[in-house]
Amino acid sequence: MNAHPETARISADQQLAVGADDLVSLLMSILSDGLDHPEVWDEIPNFLEVFHDLPDQMANRLALESDMTAQALLILLRSVALACRGDFEPAFAAVEQLAVKNSQSALVQGALFRLKKLRAPDNPAYELKGRFCSVPFRQLDVLENSSHLCCASWLKESAGNLKQGDWLSVWNSPTARRIRESIHDGSFRYCNKSACPHIASGALPTTGKARGESIKWERIVDEKMTALDEGPESVNLAYDRTCNLACPSCRVEKYAADSATRDSYARMQEDSVLPLLKHARTVFITGSGDPFASKNFRALMKRLTPEEYPDLRFRLMTNAMLFTPRQWDEFPTLHGRTSLMKISVDAATGPTHEKLRLGAKWPVMLDNMKFAGELAAEGLIDLVELVFVVQQENYREMGDAVDLAKQVGAGQVYFLRITNWGTFSPAQFAAKAVHMPSHPEHGAFIETMQDERLADPLVILGDLEEFRKPSGRLAAAG
Repeated sequence: MNAHPETARISADQQLAVGADDLVSLLMSILSDGLDHPEVWDEIPNFLEVFHDLPDQMANRLALESDMTAQALLILLRSVALACRGDFEPAFAAVEQLAVKNSQSALVQGALFRLKKLRAPDNPAYELKGRFCSVPFRQLDVLENSSHLCCASWLKESAGNLKQGDWLSVWNSPTARRIRESIHDGSFRYCNKSACPHIASGALPTTGKARGESIKWERIVDEKMTALDEGPESVNLAYDRTCNLACPSCRVEKYAADSATRDSYARMQEDSVLPLLKHARTVFITGSGDPFASKNFRALMKRLTPEEYPDLRFRLMTNAMLFTPRQWDEFPTLHGRTSLMKISVDAATGPTHEKLRLGAKWPVMLDNMKFAGELAAEGLIDLVELVFVVQQENYREMGDAVDLAKQVGAGQVYFLRITNWGTFSPAQFAAKAVHMPSHPEHGAFIETMQDERLADPLVILGDLEEFRKPSGRLAAAG
């Protein structure tokens, strides 16, 4: 549905006939939808055979262009063309600058992914054809006014709005079907290829392995299904941003939904969410705020009883400031039905945590994390995971966070790179994004990534895996 046959193997005579400027205009038109277009990147070497000075012509056009969107498209095209010629340094410098400003752009991050592929053509992590991602076929993330077939940071395109339609019409909407088609055709054009930990770490299974999981997946892969008979197995409820903290990486101030907003959430829960969860196996609460600070989510968790939802399991994400023994006792529906508790901590020391989690108190955090660890030891929670968003202020504490996890009884630590959710200016984000090669402390960050504690089996590096060198793993294993 998103193929562009006009780019496919344009003959040399045709290219000469349309001219370089018209060709560039055509490519810019294709890229203007904001999605990644691997088919465009694939053809650029062919275009360079006809127009040897294509990067120079793009540079001349860029110098005369005043529209910022057009400038960005020209920069991406020129950078990929330069990389195809082996000029990697200027190509990466230009695209990385755009990537800082557009951390959630599928197009910009896709171009950066292509540059990495051109620089390391033998690395299988950069070849997505023949790979499969099951997430858009089994997961629905419900935000306040949109729904996504994956984390909205990794797949920005909305499949629909549960406030405006029933869950099935959103689940199999035209956009949802196009997203699934992009998995089947290997383009993954809707995906943020830098942020998605499965893509960034090269962990996506082959289509052969995916189809071998069950008859269901064999049918989905072989028939290239985009409309699904069954609803999502996993539902992430992220529509209420109410939280007791104001973490700079997430928001600029504390937020609590007012009564009118809570009423609208209650209606959506009654009309769409509860019917949706009848078909689900897992509900994740919440990717937007804190489940124990939200009146709507508190009511919902109490409503999801084992009698009415016998097959449903909970996955919770909390800043843990409110997760006390008294709170736990208020929610018997969670006892023995919580498969995962994710605790956002972003630090291994009190000063850093209280700086990055505004309103948090470190002694309270330690007590509540230990309580969660005790519940896991008793079997009332299957797994406790600490979540650590890596940024300039905390990257030096990554190894210590592994020690902290063991101290409080957590079974997993998940590290991920910081994302700009609109709370930072480009300059502020650039100062925090230590994973970017242009950051002045990037070298120190790379050195920190070699800490042997990060090779511990309880560590998940996700979209940071590429920064850990194989020698570091070998040294840790030895």
